[in-house]
Amino acid sequence: MVELAQTLDLESLDADQTLDALIEVRQAIDWLKARDASLLDRLDELVEAGEVDQGGFSHNDWAFSWSAGRRSWTYPATVQAAKKAAEADGSATATTGAPFWTIKPPKKP
Repeated sequence: MVELAQTLDLESLDADQTLDALIEVRQAIDWLKARDASLLDRLDELVEAGEVDQGGFSHNDWAFSWSAGRRSWTYPATVQAAKKAAEADGSATATTGAPFWTIKPPKKP
């Protein structure tokens, strides 16, 4: 496996090389984000098929856990300044964000 932290000799790059490398990295990031999203969709399919446990598991020392999403609140205009009061009295409407997975690399010894 490639070492996660790699150093580059950036001082040897001229302006064009720096810009070309930055473009290349940004394109790679976009490709990786798209691949990550596709693989997370597949992971959800595997959960639905009962092949992995949504409750949490580890694989190759990486921890996987699923979350239903973060809770956020929508406040009426008259209660904007009193958010905590609106939550307490029930006039705020709770919403739950999109579900997501948390994936952590192994801890280094």
